[in-house]
Amino acid sequence: MESTPLLADRKPSDEPYNGYVSDGRSVSSSEVHMSRFRLMSPDLEDPENADLAELNDPMGPGMGHTTVGHETRFMLTQSIPLTMTFFMEYSLTVTSLFVVGHFGTSENLASASLAAMTFNITGLAVIEGMATSLDTFCAQAFGAQRFAKVGLYFLRCTAMIAMVSIPVAIFWWTSASWLKYVIPEHQLLADAQLFLQITSFGLPGLILFETGKRFVQSQGFYDAGTWVLALVVPLNILISIVLTKNLGYIGAPMALAITDWLMAIILFIYCRYFEPSVGKCWYPFNASWRHFKHLFEHWGVMWSLAFPGLVMIESEYLSFEVLTIMSTHFGVEAIAAQSVVANVGSLIYQIPFAMGCVVSTRISSYVGMENLKGAKTVVKSAYCVAAGAGLASCLVLLLGNRHFAMLFTKNQDVIDIASHLMPILAVNQLYDSLATFGAAILRSQGRQGVGGVLNVVGYYFIGLPLSGWFAFGPLQLGLKGLWYGCGVGILTLATASSICVYMSDWRRIHDEFLAREGDEEGADLLSIDTSGTYSTS
Repeated sequence: MESTPLLADRKPSDEPYNGYVSDGRSVSSSEVHMSRFRLMSPDLEDPENADLAELNDPMGPGMGHTTVGHETRFMLTQSIPLTMTFFMEYSLTVTSLFVVGHFGTSENLASASLAAMTFNITGLAVIEGMATSLDTFCAQAFGAQRFAKVGLYFLRCTAMIAMVSIPVAIFWWTSASWLKYVIPEHQLLADAQLFLQITSFGLPGLILFETGKRFVQSQGFYDAGTWVLALVVPLNILISIVLTKNLGYIGAPMALAITDWLMAIILFIYCRYFEPSVGKCWYPFNASWRHFKHLFEHWGVMWSLAFPGLVMIESEYLSFEVLTIMSTHFGVEAIAAQSVVANVGSLIYQIPFAMGCVVSTRISSYVGMENLKGAKTVVKSAYCVAAGAGLASCLVLLLGNRHFAMLFTKNQDVIDIASHLMPILAVNQLYDSLATFGAAILRSQGRQGVGGVLNVVGYYFIGLPLSGWFAFGPLQLGLKGLWYGCGVGILTLATASSICVYMSDWRRIHDEFLAREGDEEGADLLSIDTSGTYSTS
């Protein structure tokens, strides 16, 4: 039986489409291999002089042989735009706080800060954590050249996160009723709830941007989010100022909700008109009822990676908030200093996290290609880069100690306290980078469950208990004790994750990938016609 074209302008199934035949296998021509080689490995030598036999090696179709040097250069160059993306995205919420602080009252700022903390813990962490599952699903499917699966996984994950966001939105709309049990300042709760209620209208846009960003990253386009945010960030500042100045406090969350939608819309426009090649991975869910149903099937498989990813990210977000709550026992200046150091730590964390996203996508692609040797090479390169990134971050924090604190406050007492904490944060970077890269590698292997367990143990069974003991126990180290305990937890996490990576069974990892793909082989766009019946040709 012949397959019916899915779209009116789709090429017949026996003709190459964007360099690939309809069953997902690459066309046997040197031009296709060359373009594929340039896309996935722009850091390697000019493929014009490469050996085609090497490129056609079944252990690495399209990417060929690689080295630690090649992977290190690729990682460093591709992580620059991603780092900028995370920095700019992090700045969106901070911009709202700055604008509220400038145009509003101190009570407005306190309410907005409480809302921002709640937003990060219950919203952003949930979305980002679940979206990390696409680092495994999309990148491995793309590496295996199962392009329709890339789009299917993107849409399926988007639908799943959207469902999870419903109770999140309900919690935001009734947050004052819940937060009163943990926040003593009840007068702030009504305004914080209003902030969250307005922000909730931007949730769909934020979800689409986070999953869409990983959809394009899995195809090697790491700078898409950078270009989008380069346009959105100035707009966010302008909209925040205009709305807050004219409407007051509610202008800030309105600007944030509008910005979330702008990110999703501009990302779509960017992909449609500036990177149209991402269209080869699109899954036409509206082609038939059968296609649409696939978005809501096999959620158990995706949830098995999405939930541990959520645990990994959520455990980190919550641990720093717990430190802030513990710091309230040391006075107002201590709370302010703790907030300064925590914010600096969050900013610095964006660097290894962005690099880790590149590592995760790269390894997943190699696993999908069954180029296990290439995946191991990336791991070696990743730990070299992690060590370098940790050392660089440590030196920057040591040299810029007081200067970083002065960016957040002019209070000399707060600056003095923060400057004594900053060296501890600096030393923590030496192994925090290793822990972050280890988590990224585990995600690329589809071992989010292992990473989730390690994070919970590292932060909540070791780090936070030690923080409390160092700060309030016999040693009475105060704020320093909080960060000493956190550092021990991170060091334990880095060591444990490195051991897990070292003991990886790569053949089993690839077999598990094949098992996930085999569970729904018929779901591939190119195996289904528009009537929803499977093609046998």
